Order: sequence, then C-alpha cells, then structure tokens
Amino acid sequence: MSVEEALLEVASENAKKAIIAERQGRKNDAIIYYYRAISALKKLVKIEDREEIKRIYEKRLKEYSRRVMDLLSETKRMKKRIKKAKGEEKESEELEDIIKSAIIIEKPKVRFEDIANLEKAKKALMEAIIWPLKRPDLFKGSRSPWRGIRLFGPPGCGKTLLAKAVANAVNATFINIDSATILSKWFGESEKIVKEVFRVARKKQPAIIFIDEVDAIASIRKADEHDTMHRVKTILLMEMDGLLSSSEDRIVVIGATNLPELLDPAFRRRFEKRIYVPLPDFEARKEIFKIHLRGIELADDVDFDELAKLTEGYTGHDIALIVKEAVMRPIRELAEKNLLDKKGTKPRPVNMNDFREAIKIIKPSVSPEEIKKYEEWARKFATG
Repeated sequence: MSVEEALLEVASENAKKAIIAERQGRKNDAIIYYYRAISALKKLVKIEDREEIKRIYEKRLKEYSRRVMDLLSETKRMKKRIKKAKGEEKESEELEDIIKSAIIIEKPKVRFEDIANLEKAKKALMEAIIWPLKRPDLFKGSRSPWRGIRLFGPPGCGKTLLAKAVANAVNATFINIDSATILSKWFGESEKIVKEVFRVARKKQPAIIFIDEVDAIASIRKADEHDTMHRVKTILLMEMDGLLSSSEDRIVVIGATNLPELLDPAFRRRFEKRIYVPLPDFEARKEIFKIHLRGIELADDVDFDELAKLTEGYTGHDIALIVKEAVMRPIRELAEKNLLDKKGTKPRPVNMNDFREAIKIIKPSVSPEEIKKYEEWARKFATG
C-alpha cells in the first residue's frame, strides 16, 4: 500500500466514523474523527499531482472543516448550558481531566538494543539528549544542550521507538502528545493544554515531550487560519523559547513527522537538531526480522540474508507485517485440517516459503519517489 492509498484510507475511515458518531450524538468523538480525516486530506492535497483528484480532496476538506466548526459551536453552547446548570467548575480540575484524556504520561521500557540499526540517528540522540541529561554539569555555555529535536522520515521506520528509547536511557518521564486529538476534542482549551504539558514536564523532569505528527500542530502559519490554531502555535513557540533560554530545565521536545516540508520555518528553527530516520538498510532489515521472530520456531531453510534482499525498500513496519503474515500460515494449516481445537497440537516451524508468500501479499508502503523527497529535504535541512 502506497502512502497516498494509506492516507486515503485514513481519511475515508475517519469520515465514516465521524458521521456515525454525529448520528449517535457523540459530538466530541465526531470532531476528533473529522479532524483526523482533515489531517489526512491536507497531506493528500500536498502530494497529489492530478488537479481533478486534488479538487475532490479540497472539496471534502471544506465540507469536513465546515462541519467541525458547526459541531464546535454546538458543543460550546452545550458546555455553557451545563455549566450554568451545575455551577462553574474549577479550572484546575478541568485541566486535570483534559490531561488525562489527551496526554499519555509513561516510563517506556524500549531500549536502543530493541531497535535495529539506525546507528547514525542513535548516536545523534545520544549526543543531543542522553549525555546532557546524564551530565548537565558538562553541558553549559557553548555546550548547552539541544532542547528541540525533530525526527523525520518515512512512516514506520522507528521514530517513536527512538524517542521512547531515549526516555528509557535517562529514566525520563515520557509525555506523549497526540496533536490531532488535542486540536479536535479540546479545541477551545488547546492553549491551556500546551501550557499544562510544559508545567507537568517541569514538575516531572527529566522529561521528554514527544509530539507525534508534529506537522499537525506546527504547520506553516497562514493569514486565514483559525484564531485558536494561531494562538496554539504562538504558545508552543513561546514555551520552546523558554526552554532554549533556561539553563536549569532538563526537558527536551521531540517532534516526529512524515512531512517535514509542512513545518513552519519558525518551528524549524526551534527544532535545532533535525535527524533523518531512513528506511532500514540490508543489515537493519536482517535484524528487524530477527527481533520480530523471537520465540518463533523456524525451519532450517530460513535465510535472513535472502529475506533482507527480498525486502529492499520496505519500512520496519512493513517487515513486521510480513512476519505477522508468515507466522500465521502454519496456524491456518492447523485450522484447515480441523486440528486447531485439539490440545497439544503444535504448528509446524515457519519456513522460507511462508516468507516468500507473505512478501507477495505485503507491498512496500513508501515509493522510491517519496524517498527521494525525504533525502532531498535531509540534504537541505538535516543537522544530525
């Protein structure tokens, strides 16, 4: 499945869910689904060359955006009625509920050893984040640490895993933000959420603030964009500037994006360290197969070198899907022979033919043309 096909599927599925949620009276959920559809359509408009198709996407964008604004107005009126009936609630309690709903705070267990290869990216993150957080006394003045790190590259290549591994390496609090959810479900409180995220990070430091799909919250600013969206970007820029000027805070913001060209130049400057996370190379593909096949019985004919050759151009996520498909084949055979319910019956070892058949089904999700665009952007702007 190509990136365009994947984005179209995301837009279509979320639009369907939005319509269902709206019919059921779940307005907040409908807004979330519409925003996710809008986010996917914006990316489609950016990469679509055919004018006729692009116009269709733009028409859908306007329809979904108009519906979101209507739902936001309805939700706002409903909130006012509820507050009037119940009395004003404390703002701190509201923010606490928002944080719980929209932000995930965790202590990741992912290690660098769990991520195949990507040695260049690991080294850059080690120097930019791990060393300064472990030895802040050494990183002062001209050696002051980077506060904003951007990981960019094709989807499914390990950007989120790298961010989690960094947090684990320094025992940092990992604050995972879904920017699309924040901008949709809590549209009216978005600026407060951004401020609260940084307040929580300061309270729980050392902390990693991870913003997935950062292009959704830090895209190029436009004159006609919604006022709330403009304020959110301004607040985020101010908070990042606060980190840059602070010598005490042990906080790093990591933004991940599959569309680096969509980021506003002001955010590009704040994300001082820009690290390209490419497709896995030959050795990395071998290692990814081995990682995903831990605990699986393999036949003697399984050749990891051949598997790596056959999957050139595949992402790490693509390879994970190949493994899933391959290891299911022996299970299907048991089911076909009506042996699945029989206790003690074991599936045969996974063999090389299982992988060859899986590769016929699972296609690369990123095209060579898209890889060229990433590489060109990396040549222009990458700093690590």
